[in-house]
Amino acid sequence: MDYETKATSRRDLRRFAAYVRKLFDVPGGGPFPVLEVLEKLPDVFEGSNYQIVEDKKLPPQTMAQCTPNDNGGFTIEIKESVYVGAYENQIGAFLGFICHEICHVFLFEIGFTPVYARSFADGELPAYCSVEWQAKALCAEVMLPYEETQGKKPKELVDAYHVSQAFAKNRRKLERQERR
Repeated sequence: MDYETKATSRRDLRRFAAYVRKLFDVPGGGPFPVLEVLEKLPDVFEGSNYQIVEDKKLPPQTMAQCTPNDNGGFTIEIKESVYVGAYENQIGAFLGFICHEICHVFLFEIGFTPVYARSFADGELPAYCSVEWQAKALCAEVMLPYEETQGKKPKELVDAYHVSQAFAKNRRKLERQERR
């Protein structure tokens, strides 16, 4: 499920990524400490919080989700198995799921809210105005700072930045596309 929002570009999202790191007092380079940032979420975004929920509370394909709450902020619900995998094993995909939801909170807070209440199927919206694409792309820029990760091989990205293999391969693919 996806929602339309105001358009943005990957270039803007790269700038936003640097701002996300500053908001959470994360130095410009190196891996993004997703779980430390998650702990700071209520301090940075008033009214926002997170909850670790039993796996069965969320649909099978949903690892985490961000929804508006009654405090004027957002609540990120994270499946217990996802949180444990991120915390105990630093599983890149699980860290990415959590970071993606943090990016939703950030984007909503700066005005990238849904334009319509109507939802769309995945791929039905142009990427630049898709809430889901924007959060995914911002997450990639936050977790893999562009300037310091250019030209690195996927294995190097996985090892140094705690991202999934798929995430790292997508980054390399994007770099090749941008060089054209």
